[in-house]
Amino acid sequence: MPDREFASAIRKVFWGPNGLRAGWRFVSYVVLSVLFGFVISAGLYRVPLVARILSNHIQDVLTAPFALIIFSVVFLADVVSALVMSRIERRPFGKYGIPPAGAFGKLFWQGALGGIVAMSAVMLTIYAGGGFSLHGFALSGFAAIKSAVLWTLACLLNGLAEEFRYRGYSQFTLTTGIGFWPSAFALSTLFGAKHLLDNPGESWLGALAVLVFALFACFTLRRTGNLWFAIGWHAAWDFAQSFIFSVSNSGLRPTASLLKSTVHGPSWLTGGAVGPEGSLLTFVWLGLSFLLVDKLYPSKNNFPADSSATFSEAGARL
Repeated sequence: MPDREFASAIRKVFWGPNGLRAGWRFVSYVVLSVLFGFVISAGLYRVPLVARILSNHIQDVLTAPFALIIFSVVFLADVVSALVMSRIERRPFGKYGIPPAGAFGKLFWQGALGGIVAMSAVMLTIYAGGGFSLHGFALSGFAAIKSAVLWTLACLLNGLAEEFRYRGYSQFTLTTGIGFWPSAFALSTLFGAKHLLDNPGESWLGALAVLVFALFACFTLRRTGNLWFAIGWHAAWDFAQSFIFSVSNSGLRPTASLLKSTVHGPSWLTGGAVGPEGSLLTFVWLGLSFLLVDKLYPSKNNFPADSSATFSEAGARL
């Protein structure tokens, strides 16, 4: 009898009414992602061109080829991990935020338009405050086209990788344990903290802006039912920032940008070396973006029914 009770207690630690508990599913996904990421990276290092790009990377500098490689690895590792988990859970992959049927459809392009407009609005208001100047084109002809293509691919992979890693499988799974918004706040905080820890040029204010953007992306996920709007917004925001306006992104200075530009004035206005993320104006425009999405997109209920669970109830399901 004691052995049976012990086995039952152990089973309850790992299994709940709906199968493997959310916490263990999340841990399994993270472990798989790390393993697949290691394997993919090791394979890419055997490709001479890739190895040369990674080896020549300079800290505090952001190049499109480097970003393209890094975010390709992240996205591929996370997608393969989620596919494995989808087989284990017997759940369609599309439930994790990026349904193939909606790939690069209307929501994606609406999000891309929003991201371009929002970043342009940030830079325009910084310019109006005397903190930003343009000095003509840095690229032209074929060089401009080549750079635009590389930055487009790099920013698209950035949007796909970061949105799926923090608001795809992880968001869906933790929602079944602690609810949508507790999961969103936890993962968004992790997203902001990682920017602060990984990028030496990042600031606390910039990391806070990243956290707020992450919550905005979660809000669009809740309102649209998937991540395609957020992916489009994320990619376009970074493209405008790095390629068009040639300003720093999380403290990283972009290369091969379209325009020659300089920032000057107080950091609260310009963001300084951090880039627009470190500007208080970014919070203003993100706040307005929340209001716009709230008005244009009615709520979607595409998440598990227990997303409104209390913390005490959720703890039992984790």
